[in-house]
Amino acid sequence: MKKKTFLPAWLYIWLTALYCELMIYVWNAEGSTLGRFLTVLFFAIGEGALLAFVVSLLRPKAAKITAVVLAAVMSVFTLAEHFLRDAYQVFMSISTIISGAGGVAEDYFGLIMKLLLRDIWRILLMLIPVGLYAWRGKPGQAGKLMKKNLAITAAGMYLLGMSFVVGVNGDPSVLTGDFDTAVRSCGLHISLIADFFPDSTGDLDFEELPQQGGNKDPEKETEAPEGTQGTGSTEGTTEPPKVYGPQVLNIDFEKLASTETKEAIASLHKYVASQTPAKENEYTGLFKGKNLIFITAEAFAAEVIDPQLTPTLYRLATKGIQFKDYYQPAWGGSTSTGEFTNITGLVPANGIDSIKEGTQQNMFLLMGKQLQKAGYFSAAYHNHTYDYYSRHKTHTALGYDEFIGYGNGMEAGVKKQWPESDLELMDYSVGLYVDKQPFSIYYMTVSGHCLYSVGGNNMSRKNIDKVAHLDASDTVKAYMAANLELEYGMASLVRQLEEAGIADDTVIVLATDHYPYGLEKSSTWNNTEDYLSELYGKEVTDCFIRDHSALIIWSGCIEDQNIVVEEPVFSLDILPTLSNLFDVEYDSRLMVGRDVFSDAEPIIFWADRSWITDKGSYNVSNKTFTPKAGATVDEEYVSRINSIVKNKINFSKSVQKEDYFDYVYPYFR
Repeated sequence: MKKKTFLPAWLYIWLTALYCELMIYVWNAEGSTLGRFLTVLFFAIGEGALLAFVVSLLRPKAAKITAVVLAAVMSVFTLAEHFLRDAYQVFMSISTIISGAGGVAEDYFGLIMKLLLRDIWRILLMLIPVGLYAWRGKPGQAGKLMKKNLAITAAGMYLLGMSFVVGVNGDPSVLTGDFDTAVRSCGLHISLIADFFPDSTGDLDFEELPQQGGNKDPEKETEAPEGTQGTGSTEGTTEPPKVYGPQVLNIDFEKLASTETKEAIASLHKYVASQTPAKENEYTGLFKGKNLIFITAEAFAAEVIDPQLTPTLYRLATKGIQFKDYYQPAWGGSTSTGEFTNITGLVPANGIDSIKEGTQQNMFLLMGKQLQKAGYFSAAYHNHTYDYYSRHKTHTALGYDEFIGYGNGMEAGVKKQWPESDLELMDYSVGLYVDKQPFSIYYMTVSGHCLYSVGGNNMSRKNIDKVAHLDASDTVKAYMAANLELEYGMASLVRQLEEAGIADDTVIVLATDHYPYGLEKSSTWNNTEDYLSELYGKEVTDCFIRDHSALIIWSGCIEDQNIVVEEPVFSLDILPTLSNLFDVEYDSRLMVGRDVFSDAEPIIFWADRSWITDKGSYNVSNKTFTPKAGATVDEEYVSRINSIVKNKINFSKSVQKEDYFDYVYPYFR
């Protein structure tokens, strides 16, 4: 029987491209608008027309094979992106998926199988058309006029789509910014193209503006910073107020810009030169010469801190430097990107590959590097698989002489299970360095990782009786139980420091990698409800609520000083703040974040360019500025902060793209 076809190959691939794009949009269309739908639609039509044009140039048999292969790839990738979005609440670039695929498959194989079986209808919906066409489809050819029209249609839809990008998002660089934001704004397939060709929508330019990154109030340069309390006040004495100098290196960036032949590097030099440096302050050198223990705590949230349930965490949070308004933006790519921002103070330019690429660059301003140079004993520890995210390679390049995880030494003190115990991590590892002062130590914990259930999390099962009294769902109880293991680990750490008599000489820093996304409504994590809102005690309606967290900076030497920071702070502020507190040589103009005790303007931002300042917040998705109670701003305030945020993100990306710090390092003395 002769095969029949109603669709030539070129038309089939065109419709498949449109179909895949619309399916991912429909499955993940929360909070969308008509403008964004039309943007996605136009790009999908244009992409489909372009693929159809390519297929139409081939001989009939080759056209059919090519159409089937392309359709299969698009269908599989669309399914993968949907499942990632359901699990991690972000769309991920191909490089990020490939980099993290091995570890995810190993740790969640059983869960993945259940997910595939549960969502088999989606798989059939996407793949059956491919199979049917491969089996019964017959190649068809397009005439010369049709080929010409396809090319014109593709170009026209691309231009129309770009016009909507500018109209709806206000900036075409949204396509080459954060991948998740690009997909939500413009569609999956055009975002993939932009990800492969990052310069296709414009250069990483810097916008000029007055008082860019300037001081909050130059008249207060001799006073304690606003929003803080502590020692060092000169009130009631006859001593003249101390004049604080700028936090800069002895580098003439204007001169470097004038002599640099590479345009991108000259542009970066000019940008740095244009920044108003922050000033030293009464907290400069507060921790000079002390030991440092930096902890990135898996999926930690401020709601874990409780005087009865987690007394050690409560002590560290309330007796150290008290941060009243801290944020850890979800940078996409899960744990690795959170670690990257905590350590480097930069915005991840390439998902979870950012930290790998960073190890090939001269990031000499990192705390690990600075203290390593100063002769500190340095090491990094993790209680899960040592080569997960290639940490055994990345962290030894970020300022730590050795990295010990499960599989290259940690198994001597940590039992293999999922997830592993933070208590066992601390019980075992502290003895490896406590008598090697001064020391610089880094931890990545794992006990707080999802799933949050007695059956899916050994730490939840171990500690569930301790949270039985909580008025909460079983899922939230399981989350709290898992984080009790972090509490017990921190109690062990502090106890060992005190027994060694060095608690006053040691600084503990603890920040999360990301919010607990495993509590969000998700078929991946078997969550039928929004447990994140339950944990927070309010509906999570935007990134400002979702990413509000806690930062701990504690040392026994400051327990009685009542140091309080009221202004908004985020993960990119950690590096400059520690650089100031430890009084290491650094240049505030090279930092994306700020020393929170300085006179620099507080600006907290997200990858999509939403932001918070001490005056209010700006949500990019609806282009709405919400002033804080009692705050007043001038007409240019929002546009000024928008430009600063864009510049900071572009600076971060350019630093990584151009290995900029390697150009600066020769002048670092």
